Amino acid sequence: MLMKENIILSLMVKDHCKIEKLLDKLAEDIDKDFEILEKSFYKYEWELEKHIFVEEKAIFTSYNPKDVSEGYKMLPELKIQHNFILNKLYNWRNDVKNKKMINGFYDFKKFIISHRKYEENKVYPKLDEELNDDQKKQIINRINEIA
Repeated sequence: MLMKENIILSLMVKDHCKIEKLLDKLAEDIDKDFEILEKSFYKYEWELEKHIFVEEKAIFTSYNPKDVSEGYKMLPELKIQHNFILNKLYNWRNDVKNKKMINGFYDFKKFIISHRKYEENKVYPKLDEELNDDQKKQIINRINEIA
């Protein structure tokens, strides 16, 4: 029985770890040759965009909160944060293509860490608590398809 397990939390924490390692690699490569920076950036961008897609399409579409006011406060906040992240990646992609330096990297890194903590402490535990086994199985299948 999946219900008692924090299956979504553990799956997404694993993904967060992978993304954070890529962010650390990008930090190492930020001042290196553009070819190295470009490779690190595109790898990080791909994994982060995929992660956001999984959250928004595979997980949030299955979430129907018991406490509507509390549950639906969480989703718009995450959407705002995701839009900020995706806009930053879009701007950086243009910078990398044009062989310009990435601006605001360390502030972005702080934001990403804060975003991760919010998801791991508030969002995923709430989903694990409120979703039934069938919803969790469907999410796991979707995550595995995308991964």
